[in-house]
Amino acid sequence: MAAKTKKTRKHLEQYEREMNMCIRCAYCFEKCPVIKEVQWDTDGARGKVIMSYGLLTGELEPSQYIADKLFRCTFCRDCLDRCPSKVNILHIIASARAEIVEAGFASDTHKYIIENIKKTGNIYGDTEVISQEQEGKIPLFIGCQYLGRPNKTKKYLKILEKLDIKPAVVKEICCGFPMEVLGFKDDYEKHKDNFKKHFPFKEAITLCPTCTVFLKEGHEIKAKHVLQIILEKLPKANLNMKVTYHDPCDFSRGLKIIEEPRKILEKLGVEIVEMKNNKENSRCCGGGGGILMTDQELSNDIAKKRIHEALETGVDTLVTSCPTCETTLKKAAQEIAESEGKTISVRSIEDIIWKGLQDAERS
Repeated sequence: MAAKTKKTRKHLEQYEREMNMCIRCAYCFEKCPVIKEVQWDTDGARGKVIMSYGLLTGELEPSQYIADKLFRCTFCRDCLDRCPSKVNILHIIASARAEIVEAGFASDTHKYIIENIKKTGNIYGDTEVISQEQEGKIPLFIGCQYLGRPNKTKKYLKILEKLDIKPAVVKEICCGFPMEVLGFKDDYEKHKDNFKKHFPFKEAITLCPTCTVFLKEGHEIKAKHVLQIILEKLPKANLNMKVTYHDPCDFSRGLKIIEEPRKILEKLGVEIVEMKNNKENSRCCGGGGGILMTDQELSNDIAKKRIHEALETGVDTLVTSCPTCETTLKKAAQEIAESEGKTISVRSIEDIIWKGLQDAERS
């Protein structure tokens, strides 16, 4: 690939060797949720790597077209698992996004989210977000998605209390993942120090799959997801339910947490009917990587594909363990019910666990 005079691209230059490692094989297209919908090379990992290289060398100038393409990615990690050259595709895309953002092509929606984090410490810009602070043995990192859903957080805390686990809860702020993934890298570097002041711990229990990954990768915190803790102490129950389970991308491919939620459900007397694409090959819900904020139609199309796959199992309930997945899949399920008359209930795993604990107490 002939290169013009290289421009200063401080975020991308460290990945020049990795970009040249891409052998253009297109294995990354195999299960890419965006490619499956739009069918353009530039919407897949290979295309994004080539565009990123063009930005680095100066063959391509930052533009709205390139920005739109780079932000059409759910960060589902499927391409990482399939890449024979083990190219760090997500770091390349995040760095290319940073170049695009610095060139003035950040979306207003993304800028709004980042300003919210800087001003209030959470993605919602909510100054009234309050952690249920308490003392305990190991700190619990709640994360923005659960801080914005206080009833879900309370339920998890009640579950832990019933299992005789009391984590420490502190006044936390966003882990900074949105800044990193949306290309606001300089803002993230400043935020990182502030985060450590609020959460100065080396280990933690977490509620959100994405926060779990990022505490490990972005902050070098030994993070253990709450489901791993719950599995160790959960009593058996007999809910006599039949469900299908959706693996969040950050669980199945990011953390390799695949069997734990299944073992929890089985322990509670819940039979699992697997979807065609499951475990490490699970389809994305369409909600990650910022796409939910900038291309809701595409996000919804991806989510609908997953709901149709769940409907094919013949069960009436889909369970997941990620709040973003729950939100996108519920919306898609509702639209399919209205337009096609096919119904499936989308529920979070903590609801099933809570129901199981109540059943165990009655037994």
